Amino acid sequence: MFRLMAAPLAALALVLPTLASAQERDPWESLTFDRLADVAETALTKAQDLSLKNNREYCGYLAFDGEDKLRFTDPLKGDVESCEPPYVDDDWELIASYHTHGAIDPNETDVTFELPSTGDLESDMDEGVDGFLSTPGGRFWFIDTIDEVVIMLGDIGYFKKDRNFQRDRGCEPHDEHTFDEIYIMEEEEIGPCEL
Repeated sequence: MFRLMAAPLAALALVLPTLASAQERDPWESLTFDRLADVAETALTKAQDLSLKNNREYCGYLAFDGEDKLRFTDPLKGDVESCEPPYVDDDWELIASYHTHGAIDPNETDVTFELPSTGDLESDMDEGVDGFLSTPGGRFWFIDTIDEVVIMLGDIGYFKKDRNFQRDRGCEPHDEHTFDEIYIMEEEEIGPCEL
């Protein structure tokens, strides 16, 4: 009987150090951009539906929870042009924000909010996180606060589009913009084609 138990105990002894080292492993080591973008896409798909339905911005965070699992907070309802991210527990480690830009005002169809705003850039930088954004046209943007660029991950229709969205074929955003370009466009009230 002793011999039969010795083998399972020996196997258990080999498994325990492996489990301990896996639990001690830094979750950042296995995090890839693709995995993070997939979680952001899931969060924004849910938020975009709410945003277009209610014409409000919705926002939240992507984070490692207290058990080092990559998660997103439920979308929190903001107002027409802003959203204050939700409170997260102290044991959550923030990675990125996510938010929507709401629906198009039918009385101001020339204002489309198809790019991240300077406020979006500044709030992510202040919090020390990157950001993900969906627009009324259904574009998917990544805000890289380290390299100070915004990168389009998905063009028009990647997410559900607002019914009032009209493509501006003469002056569409580029696939990538620097933060400086975003500031110039806002300050001078010009489009991407006028840079």
